This record gives sequence, C-alpha cells and structure tokens, in this order.
Amino acid sequence: MQPFHLHLPTQIIFGSDQGANFATAAAKLGQHAFIVTGSGSVVRLGYLAEVERGLTEAGVKTTHFTGIEPNPEAETVNRATAELRTAGCDFVVAVGGGSAMDAAKAIAALAATDGQTDIWPYTLGGTKAFQLKAALPLACVATTAATASEVTPYSVISHRASHGKSVLGHDFLKPRVSWLNPRFTVAVPATVTADGAADILSHVFENYLLGGSASPLADRHSEGVMLTVLETLPKQLASLGDENLRGHLLWASTLALSGFQGAGRNESGFPMHSIEHSMSGVRPELAHGRGLATIYPAYFHWLLAHGRATERFAQLGRRLFGLTGDAPTCANGFVAAFERWLAANGLRQSAASLGFTEADFTRVADYAVKTYGDGKSIDALGPITRDEIMQILADTARQDHAL
Repeated sequence: MQPFHLHLPTQIIFGSDQGANFATAAAKLGQHAFIVTGSGSVVRLGYLAEVERGLTEAGVKTTHFTGIEPNPEAETVNRATAELRTAGCDFVVAVGGGSAMDAAKAIAALAATDGQTDIWPYTLGGTKAFQLKAALPLACVATTAATASEVTPYSVISHRASHGKSVLGHDFLKPRVSWLNPRFTVAVPATVTADGAADILSHVFENYLLGGSASPLADRHSEGVMLTVLETLPKQLASLGDENLRGHLLWASTLALSGFQGAGRNESGFPMHSIEHSMSGVRPELAHGRGLATIYPAYFHWLLAHGRATERFAQLGRRLFGLTGDAPTCANGFVAAFERWLAANGLRQSAASLGFTEADFTRVADYAVKTYGDGKSIDALGPITRDEIMQILADTARQDHAL
C-alpha cells in the first residue's frame, strides 16, 4: 500500500428522524446561521422549515439566502457573501444538493477572507489559486445522492462570463457536521436520481482505474459502492418513493468520495471530471452526472484502445459482472456490460444530443487542458491531448445508436 493522509472531520448524522441531533450539533458552530438553498424545492417541500425550526429550538438565529443555480455561479457566491457579512452570520448551513453545498463552501471561504469580494480568482487556474486560508464553519443537509460534497474538501464553481468551471480544494472546506436524511431525497425526480447515480460512480471509477492495485481493501470498498449503485438505481427508478432505497444511494454517495475509496493507491487525477467540468462550463444547463454518463463509454474505449488500465477494467468485469476469460476479454466485456446498464437506466446519449457542436468540442478541450492540465494535455496514465479529448467527445456519437 502507498502512504496516505486521511482527515475526516465531518460528524455524519444519518436518518430521517435526526433533525434535533443535527440542530444540536450545528448549534455548536455559532450563533447565527446563514442558510443557503437552491431555487425553491427545499422551501416548497418543507425541508427548509424543518431545518430552521430545529436550529431555532437549539438557540440559533437564521438568515436565509435562496437562488443557488444548478452549477453555482461565482457572481451568486459573491452576492451571497455580501449578504452574510451584512447580516453578521458566523457559520453557514447548506440545505440542498451538491450545488447548494458547493456554493456554501465558497461563501464560507470568501466570508473568512477579509477585504475580498470575488471568489473566482481563488479557483484552480485563477490568479489567487490556493491562497484561501480559512472558512467559516459549515454544516450540510444533503437532499440528493450525488456529489458527496457533504464530506469533501471540494467546491465546484462556474463563471458564466468566461464559460469557466473550476474547483476550490482546501481541507478546511470539509463540513463540520452533515445530516443525511433519506426522506429529503424522496422527491428527487427520476432523471435527477439517475444523474446522481452516474456522479456517484464517477467518484470511485476515477482513482480505481488510474491509481493501481496496491490497496486491495480500497478496491473492495470501491466495488461495494459501485455494486450498490448498479443494483439499487433500477429498483429506485421503479419505485421513486422507496425511502429505504434512497438511503442506500445516499450513503453510497457519501462513501464514494470519503477518502476511503482511494486510500493506499497511487494518487491520480480526475480526467473525466476535467472534461465534464469543461463541458458544463460551455453549457451551464448540463447536469454534472449527465455529462459524466455521456463521457463514460467513449473515454473507457479510448483508455483500452491505448492500452491503459486494462487489468483494472478486467477486474471490474470479473467482480461486478461475473465475467471470465483473459484480461482483454473481461476488460472489454465490462465496458459493454456497463454501457448496457447506462442504456437501461436512461443514461446513454451522445454529446451532440445534449446540444454540443464540433466548435463546442474545441472549446471544451482547450479549457480542459488549460485549467486541468499543462496547456497541452490532461493526465490519465499518460497524456490525453487536446485533439484526443475532442475525439473522445466526437466518439460519443455512436451512443445515439441502439446497442
């Protein structure tokens, strides 16, 4: 096993009846909470009122900011931070999906950075990247199973003016306490549920494929997450109101990016995320999980065609789908079986079907290598060049045809 550093400061509270326990834990973070939500569903469904009531009963004053976009904008983060400062809040609570939680992290960091009013320069590739030093305490209430932002040190922010989408990554951005309430995810529609499942899988695929085989326990952890998603999503789509299944996906989401999934393997980049972030920078309406699902088959075929991660794909074929045979047989068999799973769950489509043009492919590739690479390529056991990224996107065209 490779050496690793794993820091898990987040107190996780799981269960539909744990509101009082969450409020008690959150009340230790401060006296005045700045509650961040998305476009309105958490208000309409009563989740915000439930969280606010618990915080009030725990002696916490609250100020509410609503309107975080599905791909949170730097401009919105900046505006929210100004409102937080005016209100005098001393900690942040996110109630929502990955976008609300990511925005809350950025707000908490910008609010703790005296004299600064713009978060965008602090993202990867910006003029002040890695210069953030602290953040206000953060608590999260996750209402989707997807990003694992409730335990991670990452925040993904978009910048509409430059068609940019980039990350903040600091250990102090990890939430202090997070409530995983399956009941709050029951109303998530089928398409968003499927998109979230694709996102969960991406978090274990990235390092599993590229990080080597030095940590068998990390492999088994990752495979357990994958199997849970592969088996649960079809059942969930057939029974959207099943709270027990919702709980399985929600916990899988958290475990998929908790740090355990890659502990002891070699470090690796997140090339699929680099490409997809660049895609949804060009088209902000694109759901992150949907973009990742679109990339999967073409990216996997590209890796195998270039002799990369063959043994890792083969292990997935054997362990997830029970395949037998030599490494190339099982590796290609895995990709074929996984593509069938995508199709069966409404997750198989081309980039063109999502509205991307060849000109967009160029913009995506240029942004990916500039922001997430060395200006010429990104890394996946070797370079993937700008032109090869464009080819991967073009190769998604076959995904519009029946298997």
